[in-house]
Amino acid sequence: METVAVILTGGRSSRMGRDKCALRLGGETFLERLVERYRGAFGRVCVSVDRPGRFDPAGAEEVCDRRPGRQGPLAGLEAAFLQTGAEAIFLTAVDLPFGDAALARRLEQLRGTADACCIRRAGGALEPLFAVYGRGCLGAVSACLEEGRRAFRGMLERVDCRTVDEAELPGFDLERILLNVNRPEDYAAARAAAEEAEG
Repeated sequence: METVAVILTGGRSSRMGRDKCALRLGGETFLERLVERYRGAFGRVCVSVDRPGRFDPAGAEEVCDRRPGRQGPLAGLEAAFLQTGAEAIFLTAVDLPFGDAALARRLEQLRGTADACCIRRAGGALEPLFAVYGRGCLGAVSACLEEGRRAFRGMLERVDCRTVDEAELPGFDLERILLNVNRPEDYAAARAAAEEAEG
C-alpha cells in the first residue's frame, strides 16, 4: 500500500507576516527542508497549494486545491487523494520544520486497519496536521467540505481514528518535532533550536 507524504503550504501567514514556506533554517527554506526529509522516507512527496505556480515546490509534485474559495487543510487532503490516487496520505504542515520522518512512519504502522492515525497530546488535543489518513477518509472529507465545515475535528468524528497518546511514542521529542512556527517569536525559537542542535 503506497503512502504519499503531502506538505500543506498554508494560506496568508498573517501572524508571521510573510510566507512560511520561504523561512529558512540551516541554509534551507522550510519547504526544501521538509521535501528532502520526507522524500527519504516515503519516496513520493507532494506539496499542497491553493493555486498552481505559487512558488517552487522544491522538486516535489504540486497538488492544487479543487474547490475555489474553500482552501484549507481539508481541501488539501481531498485534492491529494484525488490527484495522487494514494491509498494513504501522511499529512503535515510546512510550519512544522522539525517534522520527523521516523515518527511519520511510526504513525503509519500504528494506524493498522483504522481510517486515520493522530497523536493525542498530553493536554488532550489531537495533532491532525502531523497524521496519517487512509483513503477511507475521503468520503468524510468531501462531505465536510460540501457542508462548509473546514475543521478536522468534524471529519475525524465520522471515521475510525486511531489516537496515539504521547506515552506510546517513547524516544521521540514531540515538543521539538511538533513545534509549530506561526509567529515571529516561534521562528526565533526554531532558529535557536536549530543552532543548538548544530552546535
